[in-house]
Amino acid sequence: MNVRLEERAAQAAPVRRKTRLDRYLEENPELARAYYKIRKHAPKIVISGYDITKRCNLRCEGCFFFEGDLSAGYQDNHTIEEYEEFFRKESERGVTFPHFAGAEPAVVQDRLRLANRFWKNGLIYTNGTIKIDPEITFMLHVSLWGNEETDKVFRGAPVFKRGIQNYAGDSRAIFMYTINHQNIDFIQDLVRMCRDNGNRISFNHYSPSRQYNAKLRDGGASQHDERSTFRFSTADNNLRLTPDDLARVRDILDRVLDDHRETVVYSHYYNSWINDPKGRYEVNAKTGWATNCVILNKPYHRQYHTDFSYSDAECCVANIDCHSCRHYVAGYTMIMDKFFQHLDSRESFANWLDVYDTWCRLHFRNWDHLE
Repeated sequence: MNVRLEERAAQAAPVRRKTRLDRYLEENPELARAYYKIRKHAPKIVISGYDITKRCNLRCEGCFFFEGDLSAGYQDNHTIEEYEEFFRKESERGVTFPHFAGAEPAVVQDRLRLANRFWKNGLIYTNGTIKIDPEITFMLHVSLWGNEETDKVFRGAPVFKRGIQNYAGDSRAIFMYTINHQNIDFIQDLVRMCRDNGNRISFNHYSPSRQYNAKLRDGGASQHDERSTFRFSTADNNLRLTPDDLARVRDILDRVLDDHRETVVYSHYYNSWINDPKGRYEVNAKTGWATNCVILNKPYHRQYHTDFSYSDAECCVANIDCHSCRHYVAGYTMIMDKFFQHLDSRESFANWLDVYDTWCRLHFRNWDHLE
């Protein structure tokens, strides 16, 4: 009797129609493997950002943190016990992938070790000059602005040389080359140097802060204080990328990705999208904030200051000018959030999946070796 009832129920049950996604996965095993790998290892990414110190050993031209009042103006006097309680509450709030920044997180490694008790996965933005304890399991995005010559101009110290020494062969570290108007010529050389050092490299686009743009409008640098974040930029000589720069960068990055696939962690589709000269975001004319920035508008994302306060008006980069933002954190997230918009064709879905897989390679240790 029970068998007959089950048979009747099975016959009466509606058959789920195959979706376009089902067909894409059935027709292409490589897409299916990449898709289910993400479903398995990165099923729920909940990101929040934490400025965990206002100390830094550098003053880089055009720095976000030391511009304006949305970062460096906050107190930094919490005890390690207060940090422990803070991290516990953030973990309980549902954050699964913390991003640690500030000025320079490497100067407060006790806070990073403490955070590692609550999260296995996470990301640290670092300038690379101070080696971060190998026992800390978070991924490291080591900022890179060019070769030794450009480091002296932009950052006032041989930053890349120290980073290479500190992170040779470190599986946590990916050098993040922030491309600006003045360092495009060095991209290919730096890719080869990272390859020879056993490191990987990816790319960010310099995106000016509101304060940087305002200073350029006011006439540019008027003093040469070595501790300033605005030492040499003028309206005619600055870091902002022009439309011609973007076209050139797109072509160079396509080539280095094809030539150095083991070293370069990047996406052809993202490269085409981010180098489109049109603005990447719709901006509210009154507030100056991007209305379609995924990070800015996610209810769970918070960008915390060093005093544990946060503002809903901030995304992943303090003080950034949304009109000209091409920062990689916001850019990748923007595409990843548009899953349904990329189901119109198998090619479009493959492009979306390539961006998501690239994001995972940037954020998870040994992603390429996971099944």
